[in-house]
Amino acid sequence: MTDLTEAAAAVRRQHQCHIYRNRNTGVTWQVEQAIGDSVLLRDIVGHRQQRRLDELQNRETWERVA
Repeated sequence: MTDLTEAAAAVRRQHQCHIYRNRNTGVTWQVEQAIGDSVLLRDIVGHRQQRRLDELQNRETWERVA
């Protein structure tokens, strides 16, 4: 493994990517930024929305994928 590969792996571990799927719409969202008790989500086409952390804990609506 190269130094660059090891550095990239370290960055990924440090900034773990959280991904959620909305069960109602089937859209998958990536957490882009945590802001206090809320997060900024981005979908695959670039749409963004802000949600509260307690909303993402609702298992009827949101499923944590990664």
